Amino acid sequence: MCALAHYFEVEGIPTTLVALIREHAEAIRPPRALWTPFELGRPVGAPEDPAFQRRVVNAALALLERDAGPVLEDFDEEAPADAGAAADDEGWACPVSFAQPAANTPMTFAGRIAAEIGQLRPWHETWKSRRGASGVGASGLEVDAAAGFIGAIADGGEVVSPIEGVTAGDALKLVVGDLMTFYQEAANAQPGAAGGSQEISDWFWGETAAGEALLEVRRVAGENGDKRVAFVAQRLILPHVAARLAK
Repeated sequence: MCALAHYFEVEGIPTTLVALIREHAEAIRPPRALWTPFELGRPVGAPEDPAFQRRVVNAALALLERDAGPVLEDFDEEAPADAGAAADDEGWACPVSFAQPAANTPMTFAGRIAAEIGQLRPWHETWKSRRGASGVGASGLEVDAAAGFIGAIADGGEVVSPIEGVTAGDALKLVVGDLMTFYQEAANAQPGAAGGSQEISDWFWGETAAGEALLEVRRVAGENGDKRVAFVAQRLILPHVAARLAK
């Protein structure tokens, strides 16, 4: 949307937009943009909170009153809790409690993620059975291969694309998406796992080896000599809240 705004403006159509990734807006410099520090996929906050969403939209529209640009402003409110899920979330707990790894499990990121995936796989199969499909698959890799790629980087290995014809940076982005989707779908298949997206996100980033590994990937790959790899690691693979945990 940041790039499209330039084309609309050339045609004489004033634009304003809401940006979830501030670095994109900084780099592309659309005429007017409001950055919101919310979850990816929720540019105006949680659903079923029209008063809050209206404040976000009004703040974005107010940028049209500026005489000159580019303008990039930060929305100064944190998103409230998911009002629509509040009742269902009453007493909701972490959907998955992992058993202690076997004594012979390697205490590397790769080994720990592999052990987690082994425990989550039945629940992910349940998800696929119920829904008839899965969001995992953008990378074209099996989840074990995706996990191995991320684990190896977190353990200090080189960032080498495991996907033929795809650069290392783009492969990193695709694989991270698949791994996160696998965990989220498996968690949501658990009985009573009626938590909202923020609860699932908190569980993933705060209590899983995969989340811990991605925070480490952000650190080590963010210093990679390949600029695309470094950009993806630093800017694209972690939501706003998780990025704060990495500091």
